[in-house]
Amino acid sequence: MITIDGAHGEGGGQILRTSLALAMITGRPLRMERIRAQRAKPGLRHQHLACVAAAARLCHAEVRGAEVGAQRLDFTPGPITGGELEIDIGSAGSTTLVVQTIVVPAIVAGHALRAVIRGGTHNPLAPSFDFLDRVYLPQLRAMGADVELTLDRHGFATGGAHDRDLGQVTLRVGAARTLRPIELVATGEVVARRATVITARLPTHVAARELATIDHRLGLSPSEHEVREVREGGPANLVMVEVERAGGVRELVTAFGEKHLRAETVAQRACDDLAMYLAADVPVGEHLADQLLLPLAVAGGGRFRAAPLSLHATTNIDTIRRFLEVPITVEPDGASVLVTVG
Repeated sequence: MITIDGAHGEGGGQILRTSLALAMITGRPLRMERIRAQRAKPGLRHQHLACVAAAARLCHAEVRGAEVGAQRLDFTPGPITGGELEIDIGSAGSTTLVVQTIVVPAIVAGHALRAVIRGGTHNPLAPSFDFLDRVYLPQLRAMGADVELTLDRHGFATGGAHDRDLGQVTLRVGAARTLRPIELVATGEVVARRATVITARLPTHVAARELATIDHRLGLSPSEHEVREVREGGPANLVMVEVERAGGVRELVTAFGEKHLRAETVAQRACDDLAMYLAADVPVGEHLADQLLLPLAVAGGGRFRAAPLSLHATTNIDTIRRFLEVPITVEPDGASVLVTVG
């Protein structure tokens, strides 16, 4: 059994998700203690329980301690199987974090899987559906995976837990059992840009003001705009700005609207985050750097260049090292870092 201290490093839910994934992949029993000890509300919340439930059903695990507020969990995995999974978080907790938990184990198991997950699809403290779909999953496909994610219905954290407010995503993993190393080192030129504004139960002028602000900062053309007026859930508003570089790597940043926060300010925040990424002159953004670590470690190799890693990412490296004997080095490369796996 591997015992993981959930208070280590960043001390959040990523330690749980990575530990569950690696317990499934390696077949090693997991005991996790002091779960999310660094958070204002320590222990398991509904969305974390959904991750545990999805993992347990994927590999027929024996689980003890899966309760709201629990800070200790025992997870004994069985063989990973495919088939059909339906996971209902029961709140607007993040569906994408459930996807993160099961997608790599499902890929390496080599069994076709279709998982339907209900909850939030665009949450302030988690990667959005669009980030996984447009930034993360293309890199898994570059590594050889057969994987797709579909947005069936938008769901926002502001919408509450009512059934009509919950979103839904569908994850499909093919039976191709492979993950091969990739390298994302060169910073290619920007070949495409895109701005997307999502509004739910808000006046149309909100999106118009946000796009006007983005156009002023970035000089986008009308063909580089998208507005999604969502009827379900809300009220909600978010701005996403995306760039694609030569070589197929993308970055997508998101800013969320808040009550009494001007639309122009929301758009400026998204533009500021994109400016930070572009100024770093790296191919891999902060959140993609974090998410690439697990599949590269499972693949046994790979390299990427990014801005100095966040505590979230370095904690993820420490967690991976507890399960896999794969070297992971982080070396300075000017103002950036070069991360080498294997």
